[in-house]
Amino acid sequence: MTIDKPHLKSNTEEGFLKLPDVKDEINCDHDLIKLLSESTTINRKLYIPFHLKSSYSPWPHIIKNVTFCEVSFSRTEVELFEFTDCVFERCLFLGTIFLNCRFSSCRFVDCNPYRVQFIGCFVDPTQFDQCLPKGRSANLGLHLFQQLLLNSRQQVQPDFSDEAQFRFRRWQHRQLRAELTANFFTRRSWKRAPQYLLAVLFDIAAGSGMRLGRLLLSSTVFLLSTTVVNWQFAHYLGLNDEKGVIDAFYLTTVIMTTLGFGDVTPHTEPGRFIVSGEAVCGFFLFAFLTSTLYRRLSP
Repeated sequence: MTIDKPHLKSNTEEGFLKLPDVKDEINCDHDLIKLLSESTTINRKLYIPFHLKSSYSPWPHIIKNVTFCEVSFSRTEVELFEFTDCVFERCLFLGTIFLNCRFSSCRFVDCNPYRVQFIGCFVDPTQFDQCLPKGRSANLGLHLFQQLLLNSRQQVQPDFSDEAQFRFRRWQHRQLRAELTANFFTRRSWKRAPQYLLAVLFDIAAGSGMRLGRLLLSSTVFLLSTTVVNWQFAHYLGLNDEKGVIDAFYLTTVIMTTLGFGDVTPHTEPGRFIVSGEAVCGFFLFAFLTSTLYRRLSP
């Protein structure tokens, strides 16, 4: 006799929640281990028990090069398993708890991780980049990468923590965009639109404060572009006509770093307008840099 697991509901789309009619049930962990020893592909199975624990405890059970396709591990506590080079495709992890597990070079593709938990696990968040469609299920993405972030922080895995936080913020932006789109004509959406635009700008310029290399690249591109603008409009900015690109670069650096030496001063209204805009942009770049360094260096 089998015990049906409680049904979990989610506010995601119907087709994303359900597997096709799965007839084959796995009623004990020994049956699953036997299947794994016989084949490298597990298709359309429903794991019934509430627990799946390594028979070699306290050592993990190692599973290598196995593809799980349309397999449900919903409401299962998976403990002491090590998955290496495995693929989970269109699998259900509704309420699944991974306890002291390890995932190495695995891929999760179009899976449903509703209320999944990771406790004491070694897991790289980049393995979940294909887990959820980017155009929907923002609440699932937020929960998934929040769990990965909490796990990596508890396990003192700073690199994984940075990756999880970066992806968590991306899903925050997607959820905000979905809310703004769904309530486009409301007053609240118009108030939150600048918040979304600033978040997108921060993501592009600095990877939401988690990509120092991207910030340096975007700052360099902006500095060089602004130098070209100042060179073209040199006569508005107080530069003599005979001065070249080096002087324009010097003026741009002074403006964007808000040093304001005063040796070059615009005397025209267009020049003052250009300098003011560049100074504001320089202020934001420094704010982005401060935020990024804080996020990267803080424990």
